[in-house]
Amino acid sequence: MTVKECIHCGSAHANGTDCCSSGCDLARRLPMGDGDLPATWQLGVALGWGFLLFNQLLFAGMDFLSLSKNDPENAGKFAIASIAAGCLVAAASVFFFAISKPKLMTDWQILAVSVGLGVVGGYRLGEKFGEGPVLGFLIANILVCLWLARGLVRRSK
Repeated sequence: MTVKECIHCGSAHANGTDCCSSGCDLARRLPMGDGDLPATWQLGVALGWGFLLFNQLLFAGMDFLSLSKNDPENAGKFAIASIAAGCLVAAASVFFFAISKPKLMTDWQILAVSVGLGVVGGYRLGEKFGEGPVLGFLIANILVCLWLARGLVRRSK
């Protein structure tokens, strides 16, 4: 098998594709324009993905604050908003993973462990605070987003 160089980060790999991982493939899709800020639709999609994750975190925080102030009505509204934003983040993450190449066994394993840790660990931790599903879904989405966006922190050639 021939060893190729990743077109994004320059690391050597032998998986038969242009990029060494799904993270580098997603990062290379964000073009680095000639100016300081390339305004492209890919950048807009990535910013929208981050904005949805931020909103999920914000609504989960408001849910926990409402619960601490004994306001279950508002807490329920914030929990629904957090889960709705989380569903959009999860759908975007699945889409980004589906379009990225290569899908290495490591990617599948890390994503499965991230979802498992987030859902099980976050749910158990959330039970102590009174909101298991919200915290579990939030932690799972954060771990998956960090794994998929890891190519952004790799040095581009």
